[in-house]
Amino acid sequence: MNTTSQAARVLHERKIHYVDESIQQALLVGLVLLEVALAAGLAWLMWQHLNTIVEDNLYRIHLADAQPILSQLLQEAARLLGIFVVVNVVALVLVHFLWQRHVRSILLAFGQLMAKTHALDYSADASLRGRHQLLDLTEAQRELDRQRLSAVRTLVQQLPAHPAANSAAVMSVLAALDDAIPEGRASRPERRVKPPR
Repeated sequence: MNTTSQAARVLHERKIHYVDESIQQALLVGLVLLEVALAAGLAWLMWQHLNTIVEDNLYRIHLADAQPILSQLLQEAARLLGIFVVVNVVALVLVHFLWQRHVRSILLAFGQLMAKTHALDYSADASLRGRHQLLDLTEAQRELDRQRLSAVRTLVQQLPAHPAANSAAVMSVLAALDDAIPEGRASRPERRVKPPR
């Protein structure tokens, strides 16, 4: 196998696995409780049905037309196993639906925040506070961007109306803009000149 393709694939794999502890913990506890209740209920049903089968067959030793006890036990076990499988499949479908709805609600709110950011609308949305860590981090980044853009607006307003090509005022404002805009210096090497003091 090609080691460079393996290295490239490993390089692009996600290293941090994000989880939502609040809902995953509730779903896990619910699943464990469901399994315990289901196992206890099926054990009780199995005991009841086995007791009935044994009682029915206890005094039938001499009857030739009686159904063998092994087939009765296997039928009962298959029926209880079917109940176990059906309940687990229903539980998994329900958990999948709940998880998908939770993830979609977070992604919908995230998409709305990104649309507001794209439209340069940095107004805070109080209804999103505390809903999810992703939304809190997005709001924090949007607040930083709002402050940065406010600083840029203030600096641009300080530019003279008719600037000279190398005026000290223009150079100092451009240097301040480079500090306010993160990629300013990297994308514009001609602005790396420090203003005179």
